[in-house]
Amino acid sequence: MITVATAECFTHANIGLTIHKAAAGYEDFEFKYLFSDEDLKLVKNVKIITAMFIPSIIGAEKLLDIKLPEPDYSYKYAKAYSEEKDLIVAKLMAEVLKKKLNVNIAIGSTAGVGRGAICIITDKNCHLFTSDVYANLITFENVKERQKNGIEIGIKKFLEILKEEYFI
Repeated sequence: MITVATAECFTHANIGLTIHKAAAGYEDFEFKYLFSDEDLKLVKNVKIITAMFIPSIIGAEKLLDIKLPEPDYSYKYAKAYSEEKDLIVAKLMAEVLKKKLNVNIAIGSTAGVGRGAICIITDKNCHLFTSDVYANLITFENVKERQKNGIEIGIKKFLEILKEEYFI
C-alpha cells in the first residue's frame, strides 16, 4: 500500500480528495475524467492518510510545525507569496509532511501571485512544478482558472509518478 498525504492551499485539498475518491472506488467525482481505467486500478493500492486545506500561515506553521517565510503581499490571513516563494513554500510543506507522517508520497501546494506551486515528494524524488495559469490572489484575477488547472496538473503528475516510481 502506497501512503499519501497532502497539505494544499490553492488546490483546496482537491488533489488529495480526488485521489482518495478514486482509490476508495467512488463511482462519480468531479475530476474522474483524469483517470484512465488503468489509473483507477493502480490507485486501488493508494491510501490517503490526510488531505488538508491549509490557506493560512498560522495553520501551516502550527499543524506542520514549520516556520514559513514572510509573505510578499498583504492579504488577509492567507499565504500570499510571489511565484518564486510559492515554489519554496510548497516544497517546504511537502517535505515536512512527508517526514512528519512517514508517508511514501507528500504533496504541498500554495499560490499567491503567479502560477502557484505544487510539490510532490516521493521516496525517490522531488517534483516541483507550477500550474499553467497566471493568477493574482490579491485581485482575484484568474484564481478559479488557476485552481482548476493546478488540480488537473497535480493529479496528472501524481499518476505519472505513481506509474514511473512505484509500478515500473
